[in-house]
Amino acid sequence: MSYSIIRMQKMKSPAIKGIQFHNERERESETNPDINKADSHLNYDLINGQKQIDYTEKIDQVIGDNMIPGKKIRKDAVRLAEFLITSDKGFFEKISPEEQKRYFETAHEFLADRYGQQNLIYATVHHDEKTPHMHVGFVPVTEDGRLSAKDFFGQKKQLVSLQDDFNKFLKQNDFELERGVSSSRKHLETGKYKALTFQDMEKEAQEKYERTMGNIQKIDDKTKSLTNIEAKKVLGLVGMKEKDYKSLVDYATNGVVYQLQAENLQKELGQAKKEVVQLKSDIQIGQDKIRHYYKDVEENLEVLAEKKALEKVKQSNVVKTYGELVDKYNGLAHKYNDQAKEKKELKEKVSDLTFQNRSYQNENRELKFENGTLKEKLLVMSKEFSAFKEKVSKVLNYQVDRIKTWLNINNVERDKIKFLDDNREKFVEDSLAKMEKSQKLKQQEQGMEL
Repeated sequence: MSYSIIRMQKMKSPAIKGIQFHNERERESETNPDINKADSHLNYDLINGQKQIDYTEKIDQVIGDNMIPGKKIRKDAVRLAEFLITSDKGFFEKISPEEQKRYFETAHEFLADRYGQQNLIYATVHHDEKTPHMHVGFVPVTEDGRLSAKDFFGQKKQLVSLQDDFNKFLKQNDFELERGVSSSRKHLETGKYKALTFQDMEKEAQEKYERTMGNIQKIDDKTKSLTNIEAKKVLGLVGMKEKDYKSLVDYATNGVVYQLQAENLQKELGQAKKEVVQLKSDIQIGQDKIRHYYKDVEENLEVLAEKKALEKVKQSNVVKTYGELVDKYNGLAHKYNDQAKEKKELKEKVSDLTFQNRSYQNENRELKFENGTLKEKLLVMSKEFSAFKEKVSKVLNYQVDRIKTWLNINNVERDKIKFLDDNREKFVEDSLAKMEKSQKLKQQEQGMEL
């Protein structure tokens, strides 16, 4: 699986000119053998096209346009943050040139949305090295008009978020890449973890490089101030500009003094040029060392880590501590995941029971309503049945009276007539009881019993 790679490097004034030389291919590099000049025509800039720019002028323009007027800038302030956007060589070999360009355009869009297009001064894509990559220059001006790289990159979580959000944005644009691994990740591969030992070496080399570039800048400034001295006629004598006149006031009255000072300045200029040559030589040596370390790390990271850092790692017992922390983290992670899973299952059960309870409540309401309706019907039927019983009781008594009259007419024995009279109520009650029993059975069959 290929990875999305985005790295950020902060730069102060002395380093900016050197970065411009590299990105714009303004000078032939003697320290970067990976550059293939035959392919340099394939390079392009998503912001400036084929137009070459002066980084310092562009940075000053952005600061002038977006910073609070009159706000003082520290000499050692970070004036430029450069992002390196790339992936592994295999990723670029699998996609077309059009998709490669879309990859870099997508990355540029992400940075423009995140940090503001007005603060980006270049987005240079290089195709003349081993792996295609893009350099994006960002002038760290805040929304409230301050130059402050610390606001953007002062906390580790800001850089972690940069990696996370960049990879997410690429996936949203159909680039299926894994997130690049950073040193803040707990599950860092052993080889890469050991290689972090060499960040101190890289940092030291970078600081020396910046100091060297600073010295060159000072010498260049001094050289410009010397070469910019313009001669002019003052009352027939050779004079200087007003600011030079103030520093060499005795020249105005003594041409011999001026001649001596001019010769000294020429000597100083010659010495300065020698220092420039020496400093550039130092830069080349420093860059060679940096590239050597990078080359070793790129070609054989594991071997380099074992060779350069094994003893220090053993002495500091970092690996053991790291392993313990990883085990502890994994244990907590598993425990958290188990609890989360159990909580999820309980939540699902509660949800199911809640749903069932609602169903039962609805069903109960319906049954209560139906039961109320049935009760009302039964009450009506009971009243009707009571009225019917009363009628039946009258009819039965009437029938008994008729039988009694018939018995008297037919001279039936008095004892039998008396028996009928004595058992009249029982006869009526038994008849009504049979009727009620029949009625209850009917109600039970219809489910209408009170």
